[in-house]
This record gives sequence, structure tokens and C-alpha cells, in this order.
Amino acid sequence: MSDYRNVWALIAAAAFLQLGGGILGVVTPLGLETLGVSPGLIGAIAAVYALGFMVGAYTASNAVILFGNIRVFSAAAATCGASVLVMQLALDPWSWTVVRILQGAAFAWMFSSIEAWLGSTVSVKNRGSVSGFYHLIAKFALMAGPFFVAGLAPVDFRPYLWCAMFLCLSLLPVCLTRRGEPPAPSVEPLPFKRLFDIAPSAVISVFLAGLINSGTLALLPLYAGVALPGTSGGATGAAAIAAAAVWTGGLISQWPAGRISDRLDRRVVIAVMGAVSAIAALVLGLFPGMPQNWILITLAVWGAGSLSFYGIGVAHAIDRSDTAQISRVMSGLLFVWAAGSVIGPPLSGYAFRMPFTEGGLFLLASISSAILAAAMMYRRTKRQDVPKEAQEPWKITLPSTASTGEIDPRTE
Repeated sequence: MSDYRNVWALIAAAAFLQLGGGILGVVTPLGLETLGVSPGLIGAIAAVYALGFMVGAYTASNAVILFGNIRVFSAAAATCGASVLVMQLALDPWSWTVVRILQGAAFAWMFSSIEAWLGSTVSVKNRGSVSGFYHLIAKFALMAGPFFVAGLAPVDFRPYLWCAMFLCLSLLPVCLTRRGEPPAPSVEPLPFKRLFDIAPSAVISVFLAGLINSGTLALLPLYAGVALPGTSGGATGAAAIAAAAVWTGGLISQWPAGRISDRLDRRVVIAVMGAVSAIAALVLGLFPGMPQNWILITLAVWGAGSLSFYGIGVAHAIDRSDTAQISRVMSGLLFVWAAGSVIGPPLSGYAFRMPFTEGGLFLLASISSAILAAAMMYRRTKRQDVPKEAQEPWKITLPSTASTGEIDPRTE
């Protein structure tokens, strides 16, 4: 229990961050739609956020070395909170584009500081359980955030005040903690060619995780507004319910899928998750007029398939890496995921209205997931699996960190 007491402040800070992030994930696309922005351009602005995240991920380690974890976190939280208020002061797409770049970089800095700090504070024997608890709390907060603004108009000032408030509150546990700061990280990602040589299946799966999930989730609030008419709370209420369904499916499936991958070829498990995601997305794409309860159930199934294979892909790469390479491999895969997250939202934005109105969003997700499943089965014919006794156990891994993966117990 001492490990949990040592990091409660960091977990609380992450929860406040994700409450704010959950609100932004809903009101940003809905607000842009209200301002008359097309789905394609909304997707492009979502890609700009991912680009900012990449820049933040690239610069986070040097920033921590220069300024320390607390100062980096505080500066990023203040920047992000101020940028949210700017979204109300300047209600135009170009201002929001600049703001989203800053927010992407700021979130990368904040999560980099928190997760590197967690990894160096928690003992190795408890790092896996603390990591799982941290990710669980963070994702519950991400799901809960949109419900604070359900029923409010997307360009009403109150959602942005809620978000800025949560970002400010995240400063309190970090700035007031009496725990010492960890040593600065010093890990650079592997060159892409070397990373691909080590684990091509991991690179493919992580890239497609960014492309499929970031793109679909960026446009999900718009889809929910059309597919779930009459929902209590209006467009923001529909978006909150749809996001909760998707993330609930992902949370439920993640642990069993990961544990099964410890016993079977991880590429087969990724292929199965991709197939589940492809089938659910195909149903959503072809039958957008289904009863609302069925839409929510199918969204949960899609989330169960699509939000569970990132961590399995990372575990597959770790199985094929030397112990000294693990941190660099995880950092490199984060950049691969971010690259997919830059490409995915614009594609999803243009697919949203083609060819079957809002169903096009999930038709693209279905095709991409089917490609993932086929690629995993093809790669299985090209290289044998790592013997089970040589594999590292699966641990919960989500693409939120911007640093070195030091929170993962396998980096020791």
C-alpha cells in the first residue's frame, strides 16, 4: 500500500487531466460543427492535435532535464488551461487549430512528467499493479468528463470553464506533493527501420491503432449527434453516452485479451480483435438507422475490439527486444502511434459523409480493421512466434505517455 500512497497525488492529477481531456474530446468537434466547419476539416484539426502531441513527445525529455517534472507539468497545465479559455475568446476555426497544437504538446508534456515520475517512484514488484490502477482511474475519468457538459451547447462558455477548472485542479496535487522528483529521463526512440526489423507486426498494429481509433473517436461526437437523436442532453449528451459505450467495451476486453495473448500467438489475438472491430464497424456503417440501444451495444463491441490491441502490439515488440532496448522500443512505438493519429482523423473526416452519410465513418474503420487482421495473419506466416517461456507477461499499456515507458515494469 505504501507505493499507492506515494503516488496518489500523481494519479489524482492524471484523473483531473483526463476529465478535462474527455470534455475537450466532445466539445471540440461539436463546437467546430456549430461554427460551420466541414467534417473533413474537423478531422484535419484533430490531426493537428496529434501533431502537437508528437512535438511534445519529442521535446518532453529535454524539457524535464532542463526544468524538472513539477515545473514542466505546471507550465503545460497552465498553457493548456489558458488555451481552453482562448477557444471561447476566439470562436473561429483557425484560432482553434493553433490552440489544438498547443493542447497536444501540453498534454504530452503533462503525461510525460506524470508517468516518468510514477515509474521511478513505484517499486518494481508493484509497478504492474500500480500501472493498471493508474490507467483504470485515468480512463474512468476520461469517460466521466463528457457527462459534466451533457445538455450544454457546444459553444456555450460553461463546457470550457469546466475543462479549464479541471486542468487548474490538476496542478494542486502535483505542486503540493512532498515527494521528491525523479531523475530526468534520457531515452531516444529507435530509428524506424530498426524498430520495424525487430517487430514489424507491432509497428503495423500500433500504427493502425492510431489511425483507426484516433480518427473514429475524433468524429464520434458528430456521429452520435446524428445516430442518437432525441438523447437527453442534446448533442453533448449523445456524445457522452456514445463515448462511454466505446470506452466501457475497451476497458472490459483489455484485460482478458491481454491475458489470452500471454498464452497464444499475440498476432492471432490482435487479428481476432481486429476482426471483431471490423464486423462491429461494418454493422454500424451499413445500418446507421438501427434502434439506439443496438447502436450503443455495437459501439461497445467495436470499442472492445479496437481499443484493446495497442497494448498487445507493444507486448509483442517487447517479446522480441533485448531488455536494454525496451524503453526505446516503447518510445518508438509511441511515435508510430502518433503518426497514425495524424493520418487517421482527416481520413475519417472525409469518410464521415461518404458514401453512406454518417455510416462512412465506420465503413472506413471496418476496412482498416480488416486490413489489420489480414496483416497479422500474413506476418504469422513469415516469422515464428517467440517461445512462451521467453515472453514478458502482458501489462496494461495505453498510448498516453510521452516519455520513455518507465512506468512499465518490464523496463527494469
